[in-house]
Amino acid sequence: MGTPAGLAAQLAFAEEVTYGTFIAPTRFFEFTDEDVKFEIARLESQGLRAGRRLQHQWAAGAKMASGSIGLEIPNVGFGLILKHLLGGAAVAGPASGAFTHTFTPGDLTGKSLTTQFGRPRNDATVEDFTYVGTKISSAEIACKAGEIATAKLNIFAQDEDQTRTLATPSYPTGIVPFTFVGGVLSIAGSGVDVAEADLTIDNALTGARHRLKSGAALSKEPLENGRREVTGSCVADFDNLTAYNRFVTGTEAALVLTFTGQGAAIPGGSTPYSLQITLNVRFDGDTPNVSGAEVLTQPLTFKALSGTSDAAAITAVYVTSDATP
Repeated sequence: MGTPAGLAAQLAFAEEVTYGTFIAPTRFFEFTDEDVKFEIARLESQGLRAGRRLQHQWAAGAKMASGSIGLEIPNVGFGLILKHLLGGAAVAGPASGAFTHTFTPGDLTGKSLTTQFGRPRNDATVEDFTYVGTKISSAEIACKAGEIATAKLNIFAQDEDQTRTLATPSYPTGIVPFTFVGGVLSIAGSGVDVAEADLTIDNALTGARHRLKSGAALSKEPLENGRREVTGSCVADFDNLTAYNRFVTGTEAALVLTFTGQGAAIPGGSTPYSLQITLNVRFDGDTPNVSGAEVLTQPLTFKALSGTSDAAAITAVYVTSDATP
């Protein structure tokens, strides 16, 4: 008998060829939680009918699904997420078994996923919930001292499809999450001791695009509808005024967040698994304040930007054993 609890849950993705057209999921991820919900609008008639006091006419309207998925950032497989989050992807290698994946801001049009959850019933039956036309609208990457690095993906999907067969789980070999132990944050080339750091990438997608057309209940593919925003914060020890003065003077600086795998090296050599996110940032605060007898900390909020290129504002480099994102 299976497990009648979340322990039997599963998550898998597949890259779609055509937006909203199902592709059988083959890329399995460990995940911590999800709250993706299917919505069908209810259109209630305002027509008056003599003698009727309660609603009497209605129709089903627009369909869509949205919500979030929580992941621990793994040393393999995460390139798929970065590709659909940032848009631009290039792969170099192998070198001693390692492939270097470089992700930069690029076109998200035509990039979508089929997402499949296995949600266990109380009788241990795992039900298939498949979502087609999935776009990653935004994501938060975060890590605290003493914890595992995490990613929260906020998604939009065109439709829910319960006619599919639940895929048999098959997870990548050697999957291990990155942790704070291999985490390093540097600003302007110097390491900074931080208790926690987070980064939010918002792709400024339109969301639902329902139109008067054939299949009108389903949304067209969401498109970029403004400037993307990459913002974040970290909490550093208040050791000097260097960080605070960058805020006061408006000095931009390179901020680099690196996670290096603490387990075995990539097979075929001695190269460790790693994820490095490099940003050019403006600091928007804050002032270190006294809130009691405790040691002071320096909160730093920032925004990524660059007068040179989008890639100079944010680039993620993922070194892994995967040949493709």
